[in-house]
Amino acid sequence: MIRVRRRGTTRSIPLLVMAAVVIGALMLPAAAQGQTIAQTQQEIANLSAELSQQEKTSEITANAYDAAKSDLVTLNINIANLQAKEVKTRASIKKTSAQLVTAVVRAYVDGAADAQILSLFNQNVTQSDARTVYENQVIGDLNKLRNTLESEKKSLDTTIADVAAQRSKVQQQEINMQNLLAQNVQNENATRSTLNEVTAKLKTEIIAYEIKVGVIAAKEHNLSGEASAVAAASAVGGQSAANLVIAAIQAATPPVITGTAAGSAQGLAALKWAKSQIGVPYVWGGETPGVGFDCSGLVQWAWAKAGFTIPRTTEEQYSALRHIPLSQLQPGDLLFYYNLDGDRQVDHVVMYAGSGNWGTDTIIAAAHTGTNVSLAPIFTFGLTGAARP
Repeated sequence: MIRVRRRGTTRSIPLLVMAAVVIGALMLPAAAQGQTIAQTQQEIANLSAELSQQEKTSEITANAYDAAKSDLVTLNINIANLQAKEVKTRASIKKTSAQLVTAVVRAYVDGAADAQILSLFNQNVTQSDARTVYENQVIGDLNKLRNTLESEKKSLDTTIADVAAQRSKVQQQEINMQNLLAQNVQNENATRSTLNEVTAKLKTEIIAYEIKVGVIAAKEHNLSGEASAVAAASAVGGQSAANLVIAAIQAATPPVITGTAAGSAQGLAALKWAKSQIGVPYVWGGETPGVGFDCSGLVQWAWAKAGFTIPRTTEEQYSALRHIPLSQLQPGDLLFYYNLDGDRQVDHVVMYAGSGNWGTDTIIAAAHTGTNVSLAPIFTFGLTGAARP
């Protein structure tokens, strides 16, 4: 299942209201007893659109949450670095202050007690060099230390202000993340309400409808239509239903990519670790083995276990990693999907498996809310490229 992303917060159509409208229509006596085929098909189409929108809304906020979480880590690192700088600056100020005290004492003693030096300066103008040396060593040291102290204090004030600003950003980021979590909970509740009421009697029909719609969209090169068909089918029947739609799309429009089951030791190791999480549920913003992953969290963790550190979000991963031709895929390589919701961003990532139920056209992924990490057939709608850590 694909994931989509938008910048900022997402304010979708009130899903609970829409779900109630769809449910009410489907529960009418006429619909239950004797509606026409055309009416049933229209209800299925309406439900398909609703489920697809709900699924996309969840994935939009999930990607925004991942990005916010990554930014929060960066902000906290910045605070730690600034605090270390503050400690260092305070120590430097303490040292400079001690040196300044010594210089003041020296200036006072040397300047007040040595009458012979003053007499020498006054009696013989050719000794001006001696005066310069004296002023540089005594008065000059004093001024230099004073300037250094003022500069260090200014630096400390700036650092303290920067820490305060970063902490303010952290607080706002945490608020943003809580808002995103609340949006996701609301969306999940709406989707669950819709599914509980209507899919029991229409599940088979909906999946068949999505297969048909997905194939038509594929032949028309309608990426958004393909994505919506997969989203709606998976919302009703989970990953197995999504795979049926993907396989039908694949059969109608064979992939233009070539891969192999053989690969590097590191890639095979990453794939092995990813497979170890098959059955683990998709968790919104998840990155914890045995508990839950989202799409980018799974591939980041698997490659980390293989000894490679990659960024957290899909957009960052695609920008940072080495791109490879789609004709040279190896196990462990990452496939990225782009602009699925029109925001011109990389939206989703899966790992190439190279072997499985779909042979060399097999991938592994954490798809979306309501599914588990699983193997699936390759899909090409929105595919923008591949990368290898």
